[in-house]
Formats: sequence, structure tokens, C-alpha cells
Amino acid sequence: MAISPISRGLDALVAMRVGPRWGYPVLADHLRDQLYVLVPPGAGRAASGLPGVRVLGDGWQLLMPVGRHGSLAAHWVSPPREIPPPLMRPDRLIHHLRALARDHQEAATL
Repeated sequence: MAISPISRGLDALVAMRVGPRWGYPVLADHLRDQLYVLVPPGAGRAASGLPGVRVLGDGWQLLMPVGRHGSLAAHWVSPPREIPPPLMRPDRLIHHLRALARDHQEAATL
């Protein structure tokens, strides 16, 4: 899943209490201001229509960091540690993204 801006995705991870040491692959693309969170294939469909969220699939290309952590263009917010790395539970992530979108919308109407 691609989440933009990066801050929205990071806010969702903070709300989930998921830190970088958990080993979930989370990638920041600073050129596009997007946070990529890897979820199981097909599991991100429920996020369709959420503001700032795109569900990626076959044929998409990601800017991958060089080395363990990366560069100014892209870096691992949470580098994968296991083979295969654990994937984020999309239901929890989507729940927190919806809550953030709702909070943002309510703040905009005040």
C-alpha cells in the first residue's frame, strides 16, 4: 500500500504502536512523499477509496533503498529482518488510516 503524504502513514503506524524494530517492511520514498507498507497480496483492497492511499499490485515499481538503511531519496523506516519478513495486518492499518482521515475531515469543518 502506498500512503501519502509520508506523515499520514507514519501517524497510522504510531497509532498502531508499530515501531521500526518490529521488522515489518516499511519504505519511505522522499521523492514522491509516499510511505510504502507491505501487506499480504490482495489484502489491501479494503483500503481503496481512502484519501491518500493507493493499493499497489503487479506491475508497480518501487524506489528501493541502497544498502541496509538507504539514502536521502528512499530509506527503510523499518527494514525487513526475517526471511520472509512479517507483513503488516491490513485490517489494523486501514482502521487507523480511516480514523486519521475522519479526524482530519472533522478538523477541516471546524
